[in-house]
Amino acid sequence: MKKRKDFNQASLSVSDPNGVVITQPVLKTGIPKNTLVSLGVNATNCRTYDFEKHYRQGFDAITSAAQQTIEIMLSESLVEPSTISHYCHAGFKYFAHYLAIYAKAMNRELVLSDITFELIENYIQNLKTNYPNGASAKTIYTNTKSILVKMQGMGWLERFDFPKNPFPNSNRKVKGQTAFSKAERKRVAHALKVDVNKILEKNEPLNSYELTIFLLAIALRSGMNTTPLLEMTTDSIQEHPLKENRKLLVLYKRRGNATHIQNLRHSTNVENVQTVLADVTVMIQHVIDMNQSLRAESGTDLVLSYRTTGVLNNGGITTITNSLLKTNTKKWVKEKDLKNDNGEPLQVNVSRFRKTFENSIWELSGGDPFVTAALANHSVKVSQTHYLEAPKEAEKNFNYMGKVRTKELLSNVEVIENNTPVSKCSDIPNRTDKSGNKIYCTNFLSCVRCRNMVVTKEDLYRLFSFYWLIVYERGQIGAKRWSKYFAHIIRIIDKDIAPQFDANYVANMRAEAQANPHPAWKNRNQLEEVA
Repeated sequence: MKKRKDFNQASLSVSDPNGVVITQPVLKTGIPKNTLVSLGVNATNCRTYDFEKHYRQGFDAITSAAQQTIEIMLSESLVEPSTISHYCHAGFKYFAHYLAIYAKAMNRELVLSDITFELIENYIQNLKTNYPNGASAKTIYTNTKSILVKMQGMGWLERFDFPKNPFPNSNRKVKGQTAFSKAERKRVAHALKVDVNKILEKNEPLNSYELTIFLLAIALRSGMNTTPLLEMTTDSIQEHPLKENRKLLVLYKRRGNATHIQNLRHSTNVENVQTVLADVTVMIQHVIDMNQSLRAESGTDLVLSYRTTGVLNNGGITTITNSLLKTNTKKWVKEKDLKNDNGEPLQVNVSRFRKTFENSIWELSGGDPFVTAALANHSVKVSQTHYLEAPKEAEKNFNYMGKVRTKELLSNVEVIENNTPVSKCSDIPNRTDKSGNKIYCTNFLSCVRCRNMVVTKEDLYRLFSFYWLIVYERGQIGAKRWSKYFAHIIRIIDKDIAPQFDANYVANMRAEAQANPHPAWKNRNQLEEVA
């Protein structure tokens, strides 16, 4: 058995090529006496991690280095404890399982130099086999990689480039949360308002269930992420530097290592819809005031601290975790008998609040993607890819907005003949190019929802050529994405446009377009250009 040692971390000063002195921690060898690492109070249930189970499995040097790396990360306070908890429980834990298999296959003790590009590629393949959905495998790999990259930075591990994008499109395999419909949001908001008002009347420390209700209400009002809310501190509400009637909500946002600051209008009338964000200030301050004695007893500054009542830890002070939040939320939904628009139990979580919040900003801003992304504190691409979605009301009311002319004499609309590859357009823009030629719209995927689209009998051949190319696109991008971006076009042509023409003529044009499509729609390159 190897001799146990304590990790009294020393450091080594070295100079880079420019003469700058860099202090690097010295890697200790051997198994430490204390293998249990305290991760501190964080938003997860996992407050410790014991490396003991990974020692004597054929890779002690790697486990020892990983434990020291985690301890150094905790001491530096550059990464949040909840994130480091994930590095251990959803990262190294799985990497260690793979190393045990690898050590058995190699029939020898593994050392740090065995961690190479080839080993990482094999590890990735192992994750893909065990977690074919891709999303879980990506999460595990990302957490593992964070530890290894830190080791490289400290000079403990040989530098090599990690495989680029080893889990492409893994996020598409996971169904994300959807925003609440307006009716669902109204029901949730009313239920929260009733409970929040009752809790505001209390003059004693709040329990975890009451804190959960406040957290849900704050999420509804602010659109913040779960972890920053769970780790909110007593200085999160700050005075506005310029306006007396406003407050600042300052929360740390995990992604991008950024601080999210949001204005809160102060008002004594918290029921005023115009100043609804004042509720956030009132609720947070109420929790701070009511649970002040509990925080003083435990020495923490986390707002969502409460006294436990369980048999094992009766009377202890702790904070709300993600799992407790989910449990209490389900209990609250059941108590309030909240239903979705289909009459089924409503799924309530912070992610749905955030998506609903961002979609509301989108509507209020008149569809401005830059305003929406700025207020939600992420990029326009992230906003449009992961958050914005067509509300159920819009999807339900999506209709053909153009005009159909079966006979030229039925309409006095001025029409520019054959001016789009799809049909005709009644819009005559004033814009011209350098040569004086008129410039027309090329956003053909939006034609069916444009009031300027005009379809005549002569347009059906081109329209159905476009139709069949979209149908074939389903096999290229997958059913889910196709349904989201193209299905409505097919539905509108079939249900709103085609029935207004002679059925036999429509059938002939449909068949002709499928067998010999119009030159504008013979291959998907044209579709990609207009998309």
